[in-house]
Amino acid sequence: MNIFVEFNFSGLESFIAIAMIILFFSLFVLSPVVITILNIRNVFAKKKIIPRVLLFLTVIMGLCFYFLCLDVCRVTPCEWNTATVIGEYHTPIASEYRFSFLALLGLGAASLFTLALVPAKKLPPLAASFALAGLLIGNLLNLFYAIHLAPFFFTKEFPYFEDPIKCEPLIFHFNILLLSLYYGKKQILEQILLMDQKIAKANSPRLKKLYAFLKKISNWPIAAFLALIPLALLIEIILLLFGQGAAGPVKMFTMTADWTFSQQIPPPPLEHSGHYLCTVAAGGHKNLVKPLRFGNRKGRKIIVNRQLMVANAFEELLAEKAPALHKKIRRFYDSHGYPLSKIITTPLRADLVYLLMKPLEWTFAFALYLFSTNPEERISRQYA
Repeated sequence: MNIFVEFNFSGLESFIAIAMIILFFSLFVLSPVVITILNIRNVFAKKKIIPRVLLFLTVIMGLCFYFLCLDVCRVTPCEWNTATVIGEYHTPIASEYRFSFLALLGLGAASLFTLALVPAKKLPPLAASFALAGLLIGNLLNLFYAIHLAPFFFTKEFPYFEDPIKCEPLIFHFNILLLSLYYGKKQILEQILLMDQKIAKANSPRLKKLYAFLKKISNWPIAAFLALIPLALLIEIILLLFGQGAAGPVKMFTMTADWTFSQQIPPPPLEHSGHYLCTVAAGGHKNLVKPLRFGNRKGRKIIVNRQLMVANAFEELLAEKAPALHKKIRRFYDSHGYPLSKIITTPLRADLVYLLMKPLEWTFAFALYLFSTNPEERISRQYA
């Protein structure tokens, strides 16, 4: 998607077009960059700028842009053994092991928000150590997931630096790392300060030694690494109880196709180019366009829905009843249908075309029932 497009409008249309470009640039390009700069500043500067507001803005906006990006760029929920349409991606996380992914993601998110929202004086040192360990696990997932999606960001067909939308996931992963560094560092420094205060207030020499020992541990992320062992064991037990197995966190990546850690070979992709209704049937959201079955078009396997079969059955009827008119319509369609199919590049565009075609579909069905003796038989045999 190139945001630098030429406009040949005047007056109000030109103003609206420019306003839309400014809005798009501000929302999808400028705001993530500003948030990233502020998060970087908070990691290193002494005076922090609205850190909690930035936390919620980063997470909420980041997730919205993330899912929008995956949808626009045609990352589907299809498993590796399901054929996708040319230009689509299979799901990056195997559905069989999605619980493993959600468990690790939930642990990382809970740890981050605990460190961010609970004051250090209300968080016991051991609980803080487990929260830091959970944050470390969450960032390992963050890193591996970003690497896993690398083919999405860096393919030649969709160079990430030419498309601001496709940069959003990378920016989100980077900001989660920045937030983790900020709140992890903040927690360690506050725990050290608390230990100094407790040492100063302690009356007993033994108590002073205990606080001094806790301070020494808090000085290094060693406590978090020690807490990793029981936390990792607990995660393994939970995954085993839910039928994921000890290898669940690995298989959620490897039991996929199209991605960095994928080890499965998917079936050949399906053809849909050359016919815009074929593109709609294959590329739209399935709960709307309702694909019915596979069909055969000029020796190639395609996805077929009711709208496509009705349109083709009407064309067949037209060729039988009015061949001269059919040739003119066919000539017009051949010159305009293929270019139209080339711009139906997202599920949302396919959905829009499907809805716009609905009145014509009903008209075609009415004509079939009016002039064909076996309309349903004619419709059902299309692309068989």
